[in-house]
Amino acid sequence: MQILDERWKRLADRERALLRDVAEFLGGFGAPPEDVDLVRRKLADVEELFLLVIVGEFNSGKSAFVNALLGAAVSAEGVTPTTARITVLRHAEEPVERERREGVVEKGYPSDFLREVAIVDTPGTNAIIRHHEALSRGFVPRSDLVLFVTSAERPITESEREYLELIRDWGKKIVLIVNKVDLLREERAREEVRLFVEEGIRSTLGLRPPIFFVSAYLAGKAKASAPGIEADALLDASGFGELERYVRDLLDEEGRVRLKLESPLGVVEELVRRYERAVDERVALLEDDFRMTEDVEAQLGAYKEDMGRDFEARMAEIENIILTMNERGDEWFEENIRLTNIGELVRREKVQERFKREVVADTEDLVDGRVGELVDWMVDRSLKQWRRVVEYVNSRRQAEYDERIVGEVGDGFEYNRSELLRSVGDNATGVVQRYDRERESQELALSLQGAVAQTAAVEVGALGVGAAAVAVATTAAADVTGITAALLIAGLGLFILPNRRRRSRAEFREKTDDLRERLGEVVRRQFSTELDRSVERMREAIAPYTRFVRVEHARMKEAKGELARITEEVDSVRDEIGAPALDPP
Repeated sequence: MQILDERWKRLADRERALLRDVAEFLGGFGAPPEDVDLVRRKLADVEELFLLVIVGEFNSGKSAFVNALLGAAVSAEGVTPTTARITVLRHAEEPVERERREGVVEKGYPSDFLREVAIVDTPGTNAIIRHHEALSRGFVPRSDLVLFVTSAERPITESEREYLELIRDWGKKIVLIVNKVDLLREERAREEVRLFVEEGIRSTLGLRPPIFFVSAYLAGKAKASAPGIEADALLDASGFGELERYVRDLLDEEGRVRLKLESPLGVVEELVRRYERAVDERVALLEDDFRMTEDVEAQLGAYKEDMGRDFEARMAEIENIILTMNERGDEWFEENIRLTNIGELVRREKVQERFKREVVADTEDLVDGRVGELVDWMVDRSLKQWRRVVEYVNSRRQAEYDERIVGEVGDGFEYNRSELLRSVGDNATGVVQRYDRERESQELALSLQGAVAQTAAVEVGALGVGAAAVAVATTAAADVTGITAALLIAGLGLFILPNRRRRSRAEFREKTDDLRERLGEVVRRQFSTELDRSVERMREAIAPYTRFVRVEHARMKEAKGELARITEEVDSVRDEIGAPALDPP
């Protein structure tokens, strides 16, 4: 059938390309090795014989069924779990047996059925040795057709139902065999079992596989007997003839090709479902994390706004100290620059001393005190904000997130996320624990003082911020003692003194206003710098996690797109497999 051969080759090439793409995706995603190995095995299986896998509970008569199917005692039979290993049966010119790997043995037998089909006889689904059961389950994705053998005595047990669910999820075609039908003496009993099996797997698994009632025991006796009426009667009573005709028709050349080509598609679809589920769970988790980072950013924005508003109220208190000094200066000039005080005004040092005592007074201490309170307030608020960030980040490490099942398909996503989140939380917590309030206050105060010293028009040096007020106020008053010379030289005291008083008051107000504005400008600038620095440190604390969330979200989006492309190709290949073959011209 040349046309069938060409169609097989074309579709096989597409499937190979598809499986290579899936393997590449899984490798790039960081999937566990067993998933990648499965796809690579399916890639190799495209070149292999048709793989027929026999599964079922022990004592369901699987080995007897295999022997009846081959018409020879190839597999050991018994009432205890006799198949302790996976047995792969292949055609050979003479019986042969060899160990392939742990738990898997290969047997060769001269059977025409095995020329085109390899049979896998598995341990029971409820095997006592769980390692053997795991091996059995591992062969299911590789199968091209599954014959599921259950016993008429105990049809479709819970472990069998779970196993059928696994087979269904891998997209395998299932033929259900109800064995030991010879134990059901009445037709009514057979019908009850049939209805129980059909309804059970339909309602719980949504499956409607073909179901055959057979007696492997009677079929084995029939095939072991000499051809004749008795053998025919035994074979007819066993129900095996109907099953063999179905299998023979199903596994003709075209049927084998179709099932062989469909087999990898079911595996790919199941893997796609698993990874789509994992991707969706991760995207949902990452979107929660996005919201976390957005919430932290919103908290920092609100923190800056609150700090700015509260700062202005505190800055107004500092400025009011200078305004109060300004008012005292107005009163001092008004009361002291008079002709009646000429004798005292000519004594420069005394005037300066009085001015400092009566006008400047405790301005320096008050300003420094308010600035100190401002520094302490900033440090305390910063520490509280750090604690809020720590608490919020740590809330993402609650059990409901740590125990959430994401990343079950591998690649360390959940581990990386948990570790990074833990690291971010621990680092932030460490900042809080190491937060030295005294040191932070001292550094902030020195930073503020340095900014004032660099900006002020007077030499402040290492003095407190309030020293600027004293220096400016004293400088403003220095010219007061110079009025005496003007009085003596000009002799116009009645005119000059009031004029000088107004000018001195104006100059003092101008300089103190300049001081207030300059001090406000410097402190505001330094406050803004320190606030930005504090907020930036908080952003940097969660930045590694923010980057992780951003990168992982992009990776999951790309993975989702690739999975969608793979699904489209699976659907396209399946449609082509299902299309009827063209008749040769």
